[in-house]
Order: sequence, then structure tokens, then C-alpha cells
Amino acid sequence: MKLRKGFWLSAIFVFLFFTVFSVTPAGASNLIILHTNDIHGRIEMNDDLMGMPIITSIIQDYRDNYDNVLVLDAGDTIHGRPITNSLEGRSTVEAMNMAGYDVMVPGNHDFNFGYERLLELEEKMDFDLVATNVLKDGELLFRPYVVREFADFSVGIFGLATPATYSTTHPDNIVGIEFSDMVEAARKYVDILRDEYQVDLVIALGHVGFGGDNPSTRVAQEVEGIDLFVDGHSHSRLPEGEWHHGTLFVQAYEYTKYLGKVEIDLSGDEPVMSALLISAEEAYAQYEPSSEMVELLDKAREEVRQKLLGF
Repeated sequence: MKLRKGFWLSAIFVFLFFTVFSVTPAGASNLIILHTNDIHGRIEMNDDLMGMPIITSIIQDYRDNYDNVLVLDAGDTIHGRPITNSLEGRSTVEAMNMAGYDVMVPGNHDFNFGYERLLELEEKMDFDLVATNVLKDGELLFRPYVVREFADFSVGIFGLATPATYSTTHPDNIVGIEFSDMVEAARKYVDILRDEYQVDLVIALGHVGFGGDNPSTRVAQEVEGIDLFVDGHSHSRLPEGEWHHGTLFVQAYEYTKYLGKVEIDLSGDEPVMSALLISAEEAYAQYEPSSEMVELLDKAREEVRQKLLGF
């Protein structure tokens, strides 16, 4: 008996659907990384964007089903839409806190309210803001790295911010700020993480991107020991990541159109990694928006409305 073509198409769809959204308990040596980049203030959801309500539901699902989960953001996040700009980034930080982010690197447009405001927002963050190459008066403006200890392994995460910030935010926003050489900074902190902390996995969290005078791939080319580069800035869509110079690079495009996922097996001598992107369409088919996040954004919109009306 011949089976209809539609049957096979349906079967293939079901297989792919559960491959993308397989959330089954993993071993103690497995790590899941969920990542975003270049959100540009799109914390509200619509037909094409997950926004923070859907992203929050996905993060919670993975945290409920996996012991080891990290949620990372590669910058250009807090600025870009009325709900974020009117509150100078506070609504985004509050949404990221509720969603459960762990670490963020500042993007060039995260300086758009001025570096002093970014430091104020850092005080409100329940997650870490990291950058190894952003200096003020010769001193690091942010912490350079964090080390996360899990039951069976440890992970070092260091931040890199693009020197293109000099020309992609208003000069008044970064008066006295220096963006030092990324390769030198990366080499220094990879050595610290490898030698002093003896971490099992090194992640570069960068708002750097492909192309231009200072591509992120140059860092991997000149610095040994970076396992994973969670990147942003170039708004690249990398469905399965890309390998460059022995480092896996991942980006999740832009605006919460996708959420990136990297699955890592750390049970062997070397990490085994695979990457994919979850689209907004796929996420809407599987998840309901977080009601708590919807309520938080409703309050932010009302605050913006009252501010615009002069209340």
C-alpha cells in the first residue's frame, strides 16, 4: 500500500518539531546555552517577534527540565523602542531580570543613554554585565569575566565590546571611554580562565560581529582556547552556527525573531557542541507567553504613556 505524500510531510514536520523543542533531562555533564543578540528594545511580542513574554516561557521550560542552563545576551539590547527609550533602558533590564538572564555584554547602542546611565542600570541588573576591553581613565568600566560553577564542570565567560562604538553612538555618550584591543584583552582573560580557574569551557560573549575592520573571527584566529563565541552586532542568522579557527560562532539574527540554543556535552576531553535557532513561528506553536512578563510590560507601557502625557 502506498502512503500519501501528505503523510510523509506530516511525519517529517513532527520529527523536526520535536528535534528543535526536545527538552528532556540531560546528564550532569551537559550544558544548554540559550542566547539572544541585537534585540534593540523589542521586548514586546507580535506575530514576528517572540519578545520577552515568549522568551521567558522558553527559558523557564529549559530550566525546569535541565540542571545546567545559561542564558546569555550579546548586546544592543536596552535601546531602540518607545517602551525602552522613554524609560532609558529600565524596562528592558526589569524584563531580562524576570526572564532569568545570566550574563550580558554591552553593545554599541547600549551606550546610547550615556555610559553613566549604563552603570546605573548595571546596579539594577540581576545578571552580570561583562567587558574586558572597555576602560575609563585606564580602569575597566565593567567586570571582565564571570566563572559559573556547575556540579561536574565550570564555565568561564568573558566579554568583548566592539571598538566601532566610537562611531556608532553619539560621542557625548562615551566621553573618556576607551575600547582597547580585543585580541590582547581576549588573550589575557582566556589565559586567566584556563590557568587560574582551570575552567572546562571558555565562552567569548561579544558584541563584535562579522565583517568590518575588527571582526570577531580575527579574535578566534589569533587567540587559542576559545571554545564558543556568542556574538552579535552584525545581525547574522546562523542556523547551526559556524566554525572558525576551531571556535564555534553563534548568532540569533535580531529583534527576538529567533532564540539561539547551543547544547554542549562536557563529559569527554573536549566539549562536543551543536547549535540551532528556534524561530518565533516555532516558539508560538509550542509556548504560551509568560503572564507575569505580560503584566510587567503592561505596567511599563502605562508608565511610558503617563510620562508622555506629562502625568
